[in-house]
Amino acid sequence: MLKRTLLVFCLALVPTIAQAQAQVQDSYLPSKSQFYFRFDGMTSHQAAYAKTAMGKMMQGDMGKFLEELWKFTEANLKVAAEKEPQIVPLLTDFTKLVSTMHSHGVVVGLSVESVNPPMAQMVLVFPKGATESGTLLPLIQKVAENTGVKVEREKVGKRLISQVSVPFVNLAWWAQGEDAILYIGTAGAVAYAKDIDAKKTGLAKNPMYQKAVGFKEFQTVSRGFFDVASVLKLGASVAPPVGDVINELGLNGLKSIVFVSGFDGAVERSVVDIDMPSPRKGLLALTSQKKITLKDLPILPDDINGFSASSVNLNKSYDILVNTAEGVVRVFAPNEADNIKEFIKAFEGAVGVDINKDIFGSFGEMMVSYSSPSDGFLGTGAVVAVKIKDSKKLAKSIEKLASAVPANPGGKVEAKRVAYLGGEVIHLKMEGMASSHLATFGIYKDWFIYAQYPQPVKGFIMRQEGKLPAWKPDAVTAKALAVLPKEFTGVQVSDPRPTMKMLLSLAPVVLNMVNAAASPFVPGFRPFDIDLIPHALEATMDIFPNVTITIDDGKRIRTDTRGSILLPF
Repeated sequence: MLKRTLLVFCLALVPTIAQAQAQVQDSYLPSKSQFYFRFDGMTSHQAAYAKTAMGKMMQGDMGKFLEELWKFTEANLKVAAEKEPQIVPLLTDFTKLVSTMHSHGVVVGLSVESVNPPMAQMVLVFPKGATESGTLLPLIQKVAENTGVKVEREKVGKRLISQVSVPFVNLAWWAQGEDAILYIGTAGAVAYAKDIDAKKTGLAKNPMYQKAVGFKEFQTVSRGFFDVASVLKLGASVAPPVGDVINELGLNGLKSIVFVSGFDGAVERSVVDIDMPSPRKGLLALTSQKKITLKDLPILPDDINGFSASSVNLNKSYDILVNTAEGVVRVFAPNEADNIKEFIKAFEGAVGVDINKDIFGSFGEMMVSYSSPSDGFLGTGAVVAVKIKDSKKLAKSIEKLASAVPANPGGKVEAKRVAYLGGEVIHLKMEGMASSHLATFGIYKDWFIYAQYPQPVKGFIMRQEGKLPAWKPDAVTAKALAVLPKEFTGVQVSDPRPTMKMLLSLAPVVLNMVNAAASPFVPGFRPFDIDLIPHALEATMDIFPNVTITIDDGKRIRTDTRGSILLPF
């Protein structure tokens, strides 16, 4: 009974101890960091990771395959480097460093206080990197020795700081307890180390940092922030025109981006929060807070690899883009700004199309994109579909715009409209000496469709007519969608399984060719045992589609992703 009580007590202490260690390492970073990122490493999250789909996959043949592939790559890199003996120890230390980072993580802080004169600091902390297994410090030392640069050393407290100075930049490294610190900055590293001792560094008081480390919705493995407002202010300080351009683009008022990722049962989670200005102007005015649901989507292909849908102010985009461009031009050439609208007006008069009303005014507020193997090979069947208000006006306007393109030596651009199953397919072609297909548009009820070739457009129309099978979320995808809001401003579903299956199906052929080509000609070459390559279906049996939901409440844009394989974290 006592043993069980002590075990429970120890397990309860693990998150507290890990959090305390994180706060210590984060305290080494510049206090005014505009960018912060921390990856904890997998050692402290192994139990949670093992429950995820990715963790289960790595416990099977896929894990053995990737481990062997790493050893194969490492061994043959050393073979290739044997003619340069000094490189082999560097490769050994580098691979150990990568392993240490995977196990114990890395912490990064970047602070830029001034552009002119340049004042910047970047600090990287490698937990356990000062131990013999970490090898960061010996690796840097060997690189310095091999390059012949002069390394100066100075003791600060109990630590020995090694540093190399080049014009405008100081590079330094030292052991901070069991951790290794790599410093790159315009100021001296000795002074920075003294600031650490004086507790003048660290992010504890930063609200964005507090938000990132205080996130509790799931167990986080990595977290960070980007201080957008500070960076924009810094950019504006470079020269008055830069600040004016930032203002015209509507970026003023952007505050911060805070992001976290981690594990939540079988799924990997990632959340990104962007603080937005209110009201929005410039390019930010293109975003829309209009809610959509899965029922608003068109019928999608049953073999779809992924799709995205979002609400967007396309019907207002003409005014937004033209006014923004006019404002930016006025910053640099005030006398030329009015010429933009005059040029557009003259062009509209020549072709008989009001671009704002006839083109952009015909669009609605939802855009959908997807691709499927049946529509085209390797993404050539990608489709973009946009809700429209007036299909007839839009089709005539496209035809007029195409006819306005002047003839050239290759021929004349023409738009040919063909009726198809209650809709219309518009072929944009070059007719003449260099006859070729340029693009395809489609109109079907309240949808405008774009694709490179006609087949995906026809496929879209056939699915709406019920003549082709439709996509339905499988049980796992439906479960992921069920826990998310029913209304959102954006949704994205991507399935990693087709790509994984294709790569694993090609792996035996590719690696066997590598073995056959290299073995006779590369002394010491270590062939890969293709028997270790897993069957594609076995490797992906636990994998399921990734789902991302975006919510825009006017003050904040939040994306929440739940999936089986989220890269890079």
